[in-house]
Parts: sequence; C-alpha cells; structure tokens
Amino acid sequence: MPIGVLSIAVASLASAAPKPKVETPFVFTDEVAVIRAEIDADEVACHVSTITAEGFGPTRTDTLPVVDDRVAVKPLAEGIHRVDLGPPVNTELRFLAMSPPPELCGEDVAKRLPRRGGALLGGEPFTLLLMGDSVTSTGDYGAMLARMLERATGNTNITVVKKAYSGRSIDATVRNFDRDVQEIKPDLGLLMYGLNDQICFVPLRAFLEQYEWVSAQFRERFGADTIYLQPTPHISTLRSGPDGSTDPSEHAFRTLGYARAVADLGASLGVPVAQTFQAVWGRGGNSVDESALSLWPLYPTSYGKPFSTLLETSGRGDTIHPNALGHLQIAKAVFSAIAGDETEAPLEIAGASRWTDQGVVSRITAVNRADQRRSGRLEPYAPTAARIAAPCKMVYDLEPGESVSFDVGWPDAVVPEDLLRFPNDVYLSQELIPISVVDFSGGRSHVHSVPCPFEVEGDFVPRRAVVEGREVAVALRTKAGVQERLVRIPDDSPVGRIPIVEKLDDGGRTGYAVAEVVYTAVGIAPVGEAEVDGRLGEWSDQPAVPVGLACQARGWRGPVDNRVNPEEEQSVFFFKSGEAGIHIALCGRGVSTNDTVTLFFDPRPAAQLGTAGPYYWADMSFAPKGAVKIKKGETSASGDGLRGVWTAAEGGLVAECFIPYALMGISAWPESGDLGLSIIWRHKGADGASTRLTWSEDCHEWNPRWYGIVQRVAPGERPALRHVVRVK
Repeated sequence: MPIGVLSIAVASLASAAPKPKVETPFVFTDEVAVIRAEIDADEVACHVSTITAEGFGPTRTDTLPVVDDRVAVKPLAEGIHRVDLGPPVNTELRFLAMSPPPELCGEDVAKRLPRRGGALLGGEPFTLLLMGDSVTSTGDYGAMLARMLERATGNTNITVVKKAYSGRSIDATVRNFDRDVQEIKPDLGLLMYGLNDQICFVPLRAFLEQYEWVSAQFRERFGADTIYLQPTPHISTLRSGPDGSTDPSEHAFRTLGYARAVADLGASLGVPVAQTFQAVWGRGGNSVDESALSLWPLYPTSYGKPFSTLLETSGRGDTIHPNALGHLQIAKAVFSAIAGDETEAPLEIAGASRWTDQGVVSRITAVNRADQRRSGRLEPYAPTAARIAAPCKMVYDLEPGESVSFDVGWPDAVVPEDLLRFPNDVYLSQELIPISVVDFSGGRSHVHSVPCPFEVEGDFVPRRAVVEGREVAVALRTKAGVQERLVRIPDDSPVGRIPIVEKLDDGGRTGYAVAEVVYTAVGIAPVGEAEVDGRLGEWSDQPAVPVGLACQARGWRGPVDNRVNPEEEQSVFFFKSGEAGIHIALCGRGVSTNDTVTLFFDPRPAAQLGTAGPYYWADMSFAPKGAVKIKKGETSASGDGLRGVWTAAEGGLVAECFIPYALMGISAWPESGDLGLSIIWRHKGADGASTRLTWSEDCHEWNPRWYGIVQRVAPGERPALRHVVRVK
C-alpha cells in the first residue's frame, strides 16, 4: 500500500468515534441508565418509548444534557426502554428497567438456603451457578437476580457463572457435570430444564432422578444450596390456525406436567422451587388467543435480540426463548423462592380417575379458596400426544368454599391393557403427568397442572433389579399393604416383556394395577483377546445377545417397527473382556451398510448401575472398503485406539471392533465384574423408513437406567443365568 494511502487510513481509524452504548443494560426504576457517547454538543434530543409486561408503555420526548460524553436517561416504568437519540448521534439503544426488590427476611433466607444463605446475607463471596438449556443460555435472568440480591442484601460480592447450552437436557448436564463445574465453587445452583427433555419424551421419572442427582452433587461436593426452576411456556401454537382452531397442548402447555413434577420433587426434597412457568404466563387473557397476545411483550423477534419483542412484529419471531422482560419475570420468581413468597392460585383444582364401562374417566374438581365470590370458566387440555374427551369449557360461579366438577374421558384407554400403550403408559400409569386446566376469570387466566390418580389405590412398585434364575418377585402395593406376585421368565427368550394385570376391588369400586415386567438376559464376556479382522472364528461357541427381535423395536413413543418383517434385520452381538478394552463382534442378517450403531457404557460399581449418573458412548457406521468408522461420544473420555472392520457375509455382514476402556474413563473391566451396556441399532429399510432396534433400552437413551449388563467370566466358565429386570 502506498505510504500516502496508509496515512489516510490510519487517520480515518483514529478519528472514528466509539459507538454509543448503555453502560449497564439493567437498572432499577429509581436509578438512571447512562449512555456513553462522544457528542460534540451540550445537549441532545431524546425520545424514550417503553414496552412493559402489559404491552406498549409510557413515552417521553425531551432534550437531555451531555456531561463528560454521558447522557443520563431516567426510566419511565418497569420494562424495556428504547432510547432514540437525535442529532448529532442519530442512533437507537435499549435497556431494561426493573422495580427495586422488596426487603429480604434473614430467617426466610436461612430457611430456604440453609447451607449458604448466611454467606449471602453476611456479604461473603457468593457464586450463582446457572445450569440449563437455551432459555438460560440466551437470557440474563442470572445477572438480573444478582442485582436484586445485591440491592436487597447489600452484598456486593455476588458472581454469576452460566453453564447453559442450546439443546441441552438435564441428562447432558449430568454427563458434563464434572467438566462444567471445574474450578467453580458454587454457593447456589439454579437448574432449569424441560423444554428439550419433554419434546423428546424423556420419561418423567428419569428426568426427576437426574434433577435430584444434580442437586445432590451441589450439596455433597460443595455444601451448596439449590433452587429448581420450572420450564417456561412455548407459545407458538397459541394463535389460531386458518380454521380458527387452537391446540396449545402441543406447545404452550407441553412443559406444564414437567413443571408440576419439578415443584412436587422440590417439596419432597426441601428444595425451593421458582414458579417460573406462571411467572412468564403472567396475567394471561380471557381466552387462549388473548393469552398469546399478552405474552408477546415477553418474547423476542430473535433470541439474539433480547431487548426486542413480538409486539414489534405482530407475533412473528421467537416463541420459545423469553426476552429480557421475560427473564425479568424469571428472576423475580427466583427471588420470591429465596424470600419464601408463595402465591396461591385462587382456585384449588384436583383430579381423580376411575374405570367405567366406557373406559377411564377423570373427574376434575375446582374449589373456590378465595374469600370472595369468583366466576369464570375452566378449559381442559390433554397432555402432549394424548386425547381427552371433555367439555370445551366449564362455566362456574362459586361462593367461597363452593366447588364445581366435570368429567374428562380418555378415549384411548378402554381396557386395562391399553395402559401399556403410548401415551397411556406415560399419563395413566405411575407417572401421572397431569391434565392442563386453564382458569379464565376477570379477563385473566391461570394455568393449572392437575394430576388425576386412580381413586382405587393400587399399583405394581416400579423397580430395577438383577435376578438369578427365571422367577421375578413383583410387589403389588394396595391400601391393604404390599403383596408379592411371582412372574416367570420364559425359557426360550433372552429378552422380552410380560404384561401383568391385577383387578382391584375397594368397597364395590373396581380398579386395576397394570405393569410390564421387562427382562434382558445378562450378556457374557469371557476374558480374552480377539483379532479385529472381520472374521468370527475365535467367537465360536460363545453366548450371544440378540438385537432385532420384534419386542426390541422401540421408539421414544413406544413400539415402532417399520421393517417389512423382523427378518429384514436381525443381529447378534458377542463380547470379550480384553486387557485394555472390550472386544465386540456382531453378525447381522439383512443389514444395510446405511445402518448405524451406538454403544453406551456405564462402568460404575454394580450398586450404581441403573441409577442417574454419567455414562460414555461410541457411534459406529459401516464405511466403504470394510472399515467400521467409530467415533467417541461427546463426553466420552478418550477416542484413542478405536478400531473396527466389517466383511460381507451371506445375507448380511459380520463385524468386529475394539473399544478401549479409556473411552469409559477406566483402565480395566469394572471390579464387580458387571459392565453396564446399551445397544441402539438404527436400521434403514429399502423404502427409507427407519426402525430403532435396542438390546435393553425401554425407550430413551438419555439416561443409563435401562442399560443391560455384560458380565466378565473366566474362559470356559458358564455362570448362573441372570436377568436385568424392570417393573414399569
């Protein structure tokens, strides 16, 4: 570049003024927002407009003084402020104003945060660790909460650390926990999950086990407290479609069952729960559509624009991730959980289910617990993927203490065996994810999550066990106590599912206890080595485990088999316990090289198998020229030494691979002799339809609770027959 041109460029860069910016994006309404800008004038024209939780708010046009290249803007209300500066700046900036928080009572804080509440109140260094999905990742409720706590306690030593990621589930947080908390010593852990877990049908019981696991880590490893946050509404389907219909159950209310379950878990463990679902829902509206409109101020045009709102685009934009104003409601809910403030709904709504000649019917009962008359209407909505038959609305007019009831039918639950099929196995068995009931009254709405347990008490106790032989003891729990039933595993099947139905009678009322006994024979891994060459000579006479039986075709929503028939793809797997890793061979009939396999490993002690905790995995695919491509999973410890080979065989293929123990974070086979293992085979048929085949998995692999077991044995040893058994 010529010297003259370089000089002009340098001079141009030197003269470029920094862009105006708001020094602090979050201020209290009794403070001022300071805008830093190089303004060659003593004053500047300024127009301020606001968006509050109720919609467009107050505006003001003024001329503001410029002092030391700073302009002070006084908030007009609680909400997002848009500041338009006139000449010579001609720019727009935004900030959020928050109402000052109420005072905190030391006794309430000590009760809610028994381990580290004193540190917060005493001005000691205090670290908030936020763990969650994209709602936490894309928002700033943590920074807002820190400012509230600083204002309420005078503690200026509060630090916010965020370990939240788009697409994350609570399971991924369990797997990544050690990595995420390195060099962090949290005083308070804040957990908010559910959007991704629910949409992928992670079973509720597994979801809650992992919530509890993380809070136990905070308590035992750091002496820290925990607050659970409920997942927030997803409002995309609240608006009417072209035919005028709405179906909020698929989105807006889809996380409500998880939100209720998190609240129940927190109550049972003594963990405070922030009512973040209702906090974002706010005042709602007089209908589902009006409720959608009322939520527009709290959601952005894009999650990368947290100070924008759907009001600016007539509802077009991001309907999943709350904006800055939405995160303010989340922060307030967490603050209230710390303060011990609990807002009770004006109606108390409960449910109970019974068997009738038409099948299962749930009765919903609402009681006016307020001290004054209340009128309105109730609208029930089914859980995601389920169907209910109910009045579209139930009008009520209740004096204090009065109640109203209505019935909800489940058209897909006519006989007891229907409870074993999706989605009844989720909603009408032991999980009790509830019906959503919206209370519309006085132009507002409140969303309730209503569990509807069966009125005749009795169920088979869910459990996981490793049993010897072929008899399984199943516990039946009724009002009369716990009784034992024996179920026999068939002689001719290494894996299977046995339905069990028990008729119950309670004073002339009929009920049923319904469950499945799911069994998987323990695999055998003789001590020894194998040459990874795609030949199975050294595997002769060795026990194998099947993957591909009809009962093993399982999707996230239950049985799904898109094969023309089970013979389309059948595989058996063999194992050897090597000195440095596990050798795995497979022989597949009808296998397509478009198929993929994932192997999941849980190397923990035997007593921990089947519980929440970290695990490891490797993905396998059949590459050209006989190579098995193996890639370590996201949180697997090491990918060194992975290798595999496949060769074509009559009607399919055979393959061998070697997985070093280092991938599982260990150096040898577990001392107990048992290694937790799950196999997920994704088969793609000739017509392009996919089928997910599993060895031991019941539905979802985002937790290790359904893993089978491979047992290490001496060469030639024939161990006692064992099965991994689940009652569900």
